[in-house]
Amino acid sequence: MDSLVTSPDSCKLCRHDVIDKKEVISKLPDSLLHHILSFLSTIDAIRTSVLARRWKFLWTYLSDFNIEVMLSSSQKNETQKQMINYLFNQVDTILEKAKFIKKFRFVAYGIPVDVDQANSWIFALLKHKIQELELSLYLRSSFPLANTLPVPTSLSMMNLEFGCVLKVPTCIHFPSLKTLTLQYITFIDKTSAQQLFSSCPVLQKLTLCSCDWKNVRNVSIKIPTLTTLIIEDDFSRDDLLNCKVTIDAINLVSLSCTNYLSIEFILINLTTLAYAYIDVSNGCSSLAQYAISRAVELLSGICHVKSLVLSKDTLEILSRAENLLMRLPTFHNLIHFSVDQGMYDFTGGALMDILEKFPNLEVLDIVDGFDPDFCLDGEAWTLSTVPHCLKSSLKLVSVWNFFGEVAEMQLLGFLLKHATKLRRIKMFFVGCLSADLKKQADISNQLQVMRKGLASCAVELR
Repeated sequence: MDSLVTSPDSCKLCRHDVIDKKEVISKLPDSLLHHILSFLSTIDAIRTSVLARRWKFLWTYLSDFNIEVMLSSSQKNETQKQMINYLFNQVDTILEKAKFIKKFRFVAYGIPVDVDQANSWIFALLKHKIQELELSLYLRSSFPLANTLPVPTSLSMMNLEFGCVLKVPTCIHFPSLKTLTLQYITFIDKTSAQQLFSSCPVLQKLTLCSCDWKNVRNVSIKIPTLTTLIIEDDFSRDDLLNCKVTIDAINLVSLSCTNYLSIEFILINLTTLAYAYIDVSNGCSSLAQYAISRAVELLSGICHVKSLVLSKDTLEILSRAENLLMRLPTFHNLIHFSVDQGMYDFTGGALMDILEKFPNLEVLDIVDGFDPDFCLDGEAWTLSTVPHCLKSSLKLVSVWNFFGEVAEMQLLGFLLKHATKLRRIKMFFVGCLSADLKKQADISNQLQVMRKGLASCAVELR
């Protein structure tokens, strides 16, 4: 028991030890203290100003600021007002006292912001020669960017999420902007939309996430410097059916497009495209009559691509197209094709038709395998003609989440019979089969029989 009793001398030693540590920290050079502060949240870094006289202005030498807050519905109105005032004061303090702002991120979910307040922040940030800016604000009304903003000569990355109508002044210019992300932005009209994109002469990466084009009937976006384009559209609405967005990007390398085809996206001059991911579907029945033609049009715009990923929903739409082979262009450059998400029986026929349009395909990757509830008999493989690439160029096939069901085995048999250039088939068992040695042995025996038609092809079971 005596060992648990704290003596007066031990207390003095503890206090002395704490004092020594404080003195050690206080003797550190400013550069090291700045480095320590960089690991704290922005709000906590500002709070260190009350520790001692030396700490009062240390945080002002930070270059990266990040404030993220979400108001809880359980908070009372008075508490909300106090928190909002506190946060806005912190932002004002940063903009007033910070010596150099390189990166600034302010994400405020559920906090209403006045247009004048937002413009004043943007004005102050651009005066700081900021390089990376991310603002996610809930604005009370439509947001006209101020006409008097400083020219952001150093700004290279900008991410705006406003959830309102955006009006862009004709004098806006972003001479150094290379990465632009727009989320939940509604363009006020065609002129404003084109003005924004034409004001970015060196833009390399553009992300359009859930942007609303309802006020734009026909807009053309021509960006010669663009190399990466990401379109994520979660709208499935009838009032967008007349919206047409043409994208002309002669140096585009990577494209990712996920949307419900409410908006008609037309892609032109994508002659340097190396990678494309297409996931389209018709969210409501009223879009069905537009979905097929728009999906075909979208694929026609990327016919120069080298590596292509299509979702099962995209294949499902294409499977309903009449004369699909005649409507699709030939993808002469394509060497790697992937099917994302589990395949269905009715997408198998579309897959075989599409493969006919890939004469130089070398790699086929079925990423999520076959849906065992919908892929039952494998008729798509037994009734289809043999695509040209199977006989001339296909070298590797990978099937993930492999169940060993009839449709899957028939596809493998079809490939081993007709893909004369095939060198390897990789099958990755679904979790429930990875420990079923008997099932694996049965599959292996079936494949040995099938391989007699193509003995040079290695089959790997994993």
